[in-house]
Amino acid sequence: MCSCISRFKRLAFVASAALCCSFEGVGCAPAGVSPAACDGYVVLPSDDLSREDLRWSEYLCDHLRRRADGGERTVRREGGGKLFTLTVAVDTLLRADFSVERGRRGVRLTARDGRRMLWLQYQLMKSLADEDPRIEASDLPPATVGLRDTSGRFAFGFRGLYTPAAHDADRAGILASDDVETGWGLWGHQLGRVLAGGPEEVYALVDGERYDGQFCFSSEETYSCIEAYIADNFGEGDTASLRFVIAPADDDAICGCAACSAAGNTAKSATPAVVGLLTRLAGRFPHHKFFTLGYLSTLEPPPVAMPANAGVIVSAMDLPFAADAFRSPRGKKFAGRLDRWRNVAGEVYVWDYIQNFDDYLTPFPVLERMAERLRFYRDRGVGGVFLNGSGCDYVPFDDMRTYVLSALMLDPGQSPEALMRRYFAENYPRSGELLAGFCADAERRAGASKRPLSLYGGIRSAEAEWLDAGAFVRFYEALEKVLPTTKEAERRNLHRLLTALSYTRLEIARNHGADSYGFAVNKGGRLRVNPSVEGWLAALDAYADFPEMALINESGLRLSDYLTQWRGRLLPGAGVHNLLLGVKPETVSKPDEEYKDTGMLTDGVRGLPLGYHYGWHISSEDLEVAFPAGNAAHARRFEMSFLELPRHRLRAPRAVEIYKDGALYRSFVPVPDAEGRVFTASGPVDLTGAKRISVRAVRPDGRRVQLAADEICLIP
Repeated sequence: MCSCISRFKRLAFVASAALCCSFEGVGCAPAGVSPAACDGYVVLPSDDLSREDLRWSEYLCDHLRRRADGGERTVRREGGGKLFTLTVAVDTLLRADFSVERGRRGVRLTARDGRRMLWLQYQLMKSLADEDPRIEASDLPPATVGLRDTSGRFAFGFRGLYTPAAHDADRAGILASDDVETGWGLWGHQLGRVLAGGPEEVYALVDGERYDGQFCFSSEETYSCIEAYIADNFGEGDTASLRFVIAPADDDAICGCAACSAAGNTAKSATPAVVGLLTRLAGRFPHHKFFTLGYLSTLEPPPVAMPANAGVIVSAMDLPFAADAFRSPRGKKFAGRLDRWRNVAGEVYVWDYIQNFDDYLTPFPVLERMAERLRFYRDRGVGGVFLNGSGCDYVPFDDMRTYVLSALMLDPGQSPEALMRRYFAENYPRSGELLAGFCADAERRAGASKRPLSLYGGIRSAEAEWLDAGAFVRFYEALEKVLPTTKEAERRNLHRLLTALSYTRLEIARNHGADSYGFAVNKGGRLRVNPSVEGWLAALDAYADFPEMALINESGLRLSDYLTQWRGRLLPGAGVHNLLLGVKPETVSKPDEEYKDTGMLTDGVRGLPLGYHYGWHISSEDLEVAFPAGNAAHARRFEMSFLELPRHRLRAPRAVEIYKDGALYRSFVPVPDAEGRVFTASGPVDLTGAKRISVRAVRPDGRRVQLAADEICLIP
């Protein structure tokens, strides 16, 4: 049923037993005879007439035999001799989710159902291996339940985790996490799969026209399509109940047809029509469960109670990732919304986030903050949580993060740092202390920061929030040194980790330019590239060995394009002789809050057309800066580039103007490159005699249009 393919090292029994009291309702009894002192094991069902007891006792016996030195001689199905007895019971009336009862020479495992029993048996096998060298369980994660008397309830009934490691079905079963892609009839924003190809009435009526980016939740055609999909593919649910998410597309458009308006839809809320359809489906399929999303147009709950088998998954997108999150105005607003949903919904889950979705490859210290949030959700009566991560795309420390987050969803009262250190100690014998030290320090920095973590940020926001460039560089260099001393799984995992972290090292270098941790030094108005850069680029080239590392972010930005831009634009651009290199311009126009530092306009580092995080100065107004002429008066050519990214409202300027001592001297119209992504204003200039020079980029017409500017170059 479940085989174990992940590789983990052995945990000391003392560490695993230490957490036996972390679950609710736990008591500890003195340990009996050690299993290692017995001749072997006998596995028995609690009730010979119980099909489930028989099934799970056979499962434990079979899997323990595979792990035991001596196989059937060590693990038996019948008593006799000095054997350690393992008794298995599935009790649907058990008030707790599981219990472990330690006898003098044996352990009794009881779980409320098969899924909990699966998790409990792997906890047992790991704990036995910690005491008995005849049992091999180095592939299992550290146990949080030992061989002492223990019973407890899981904090949440549904525990979804969207990480690469959690996609492994074996690992998910061992960690007791849920896979939303296989465990739900419909998940997230998947309704479009059901309605695709349906009649036009399934789509929303927006401003009098059908809009295929959103759905009409009041039309009979929409209901019929969903009903047929459920009945044909999943049946009535009387033998196997499933959960379905019925929610709008990820778009704030709202259907304004007569039926939806009559249901109560407004310009800001589609909740009435969506909950109306949800209620109808819940009545049609009483054995299934139906959820909508508390997000965008369905953020607020309906004024009336929903059926018992109808619930909501409330998005925590607006809840800041900060130490004082629940005391902040946004946190209080979120808590109030959660309570309002609890007053009307049959079940309430929370959809939370554990990743910077604009940068998968830079570490994201979210464990301590998530533990706080999970405790809040548990205490608020939330029945399930979904932690949205990178899916199948690689992120640093994913194996550790998946283990810790899975454990916290079972019991958020545990210490994230203790779980993290236990995992690293067991799975990284040579480098574990180094990894744990870096991650623990990152968590502390994030916790002490006055700024919340950004779910959509680049290297600048990471450094502003938690990332200490010097500490990271020292960690990266230490990792380079320890890698050759490691073996087998640890070596493979560290190679992959160092490859990913080479992206962060390059981003720090790009962000710091000619500073201490940058990629170059300023030599007479030109940047001279640090020889180490080729090593960092070569290290990142190894991403090709790891298919899961192809993408940088959720938008699909490819590492291959990043490397191409470094080599094809940033490094050649560093050789340009710029008379303004290192001269910090004075801001004339009003700067955006995050872009008050104009130094990036003259640091010699070309912006990369991959996105606005890559070296572009953002301005919501016409951008104007000024500087003393000085050596720049000897310039013979002007050049300035801009990023064109319409979906982010970033447009090239209508014109770029140069002023000499307050008088307009020249105006340039930016010209696009072959891809239409970078627009460059350039041409000859003669600034002789000027004492003060100003540069002004004029925004194009359009609502909320912004400028993304690159280097201002005055070339001799």
